[in-house]
Amino acid sequence: MANDHKTTIEYRHDYRDGVKKHGDRVKVFLDTGQNIGFELDARYNNEDDGMYNHMTMNGSEFTAFYYDKINANTNWLAGTSLDFTKEGLVYIPFVRLNYQFDNGIRLQGRYKWKVWDYDVNGVDGTPYRSKIQQFDTFVGYRYHDWNFQYQFDIFREMESNGLPLYDDKKWDYQHNVVVTYSLNKNWRPFVEVGNIKESRYTDERQTRYRVGIKYTW
Repeated sequence: MANDHKTTIEYRHDYRDGVKKHGDRVKVFLDTGQNIGFELDARYNNEDDGMYNHMTMNGSEFTAFYYDKINANTNWLAGTSLDFTKEGLVYIPFVRLNYQFDNGIRLQGRYKWKVWDYDVNGVDGTPYRSKIQQFDTFVGYRYHDWNFQYQFDIFREMESNGLPLYDDKKWDYQHNVVVTYSLNKNWRPFVEVGNIKESRYTDERQTRYRVGIKYTW
């Protein structure tokens, strides 16, 4: 969640070992300090299996959200994202609930819809517009300058003619672990390791490695 009265710039590089592909993302977080926040990112592919090799833009996303406290330990957030890809636009409304225990452990849940604004050929060859429901869960813990987080996401395609998401089925899941270290009040490097699908049509999985840094002022 964004920090009050602060702006954060994040750079992240990732590598997926199954398809042997590199990717990059630059993201800006802006909190107005008035319970409203914005995010903007740009994603880039790397050609073949090379790092920073003939980078091409792979899309961008704009997010606006509103957040507020329920009590001292609980807050909620609701917003929508517009994901711009080379094929078209995807609308992503979402809601999120965060609970922080006094001992530093936090629990978070996020529910979102992904609604495609363009046609894709379905399993029977006729066009459809994908509609995916997604639920994300987070468990985190902060210890001094260290921050640890585990994330589990599950997805389901709601269109009967929709392409499979994973293992020739209409659902998919992924795991992700993030470790962040605060060098000071401005700089926070992080590493991530995730388990994600490799193909829509088989049960093959792959490991996704990410490294990045955030700068906040």
